[in-house]
Amino acid sequence: MTNALLEETLYIKHKNDQIELNDLLQGYKKDTLLTLADTHAVSVRKSWKKEKIVTSLSETILEQAETIYHPILKEILLRLPDLQTNFYRVKNLNDIKGFITLIQKGFFFVSKEKDGLLLIIPEEIIFSVQDRLRLDKKSKSHKKATHPTQESKKHSLLKHWKNNLSTIYGNVPLKHMQKTWNRYFENKVTLDEIKAILEQD
Repeated sequence: MTNALLEETLYIKHKNDQIELNDLLQGYKKDTLLTLADTHAVSVRKSWKKEKIVTSLSETILEQAETIYHPILKEILLRLPDLQTNFYRVKNLNDIKGFITLIQKGFFFVSKEKDGLLLIIPEEIIFSVQDRLRLDKKSKSHKKATHPTQESKKHSLLKHWKNNLSTIYGNVPLKHMQKTWNRYFENKVTLDEIKAILEQD
């Protein structure tokens, strides 16, 4: 994708200190919102006003942030200097190339500034990860310490994705699961491996 095209589909118009998902989505042009809705399989109409499209879209984005994309968002946010910070100033897109896919899905946002770019993390995304971290800590405090293998983590996460995808879309697109897994994890999986894991009890 060229830089010119990225400017049309990636950047938002950011006003003041907006940090809520709905407000950030409003920063996109309507055509970009329609494309984003199509990406998330959200049923919207071209005749709708931006506000209505944003409302439908934000619900799905938040649902996915708390389900199938939570492990990815958690891993990325925990690598940042401060889990409380909504804004990070960077020089160019190369500084945030690892965020591009998630920006295109509406989990993160980026706007232009005079001397660079502003990466924006919606307040709801930060809260979602913080809440899950608190629940994880609480759960661990009531259990004996365990050290699951990488293989058991893979099985657990893929089955978790299967359940969430079934709930959200009514089906399980295996190629989407493989593409998502292989983009973010070093231990790659094949379609046959995913099928074998999901067929297990």
